[in-house]
Amino acid sequence: MTKRWTVALSLALTQAFAAVASACPMCKDSITDNGGPDGPTPGLPAGFKVSIYLMLGGLFCVIGLVGGVIVKGVRSANNPLPPRGGFPLD
Repeated sequence: MTKRWTVALSLALTQAFAAVASACPMCKDSITDNGGPDGPTPGLPAGFKVSIYLMLGGLFCVIGLVGGVIVKGVRSANNPLPPRGGFPLD
């Protein structure tokens, strides 16, 4: 019973804090559509938008690299070790 209330309370608090939290004004305004009749206009919001996407891309690349190294390590750990005494001389 206590575990159920703990889960419900933690979900409620998470939702309450998420509703109150907001992005910084520059980040929030950088995702807006600033295009005109001649196409997108260059400026500060477009620069912020590109830098945010580059940072997110770098984060996902690092996560993928670390995950790949972990998977490769686990897969190579399942291989049997070579016999002791060096390589065979057949």
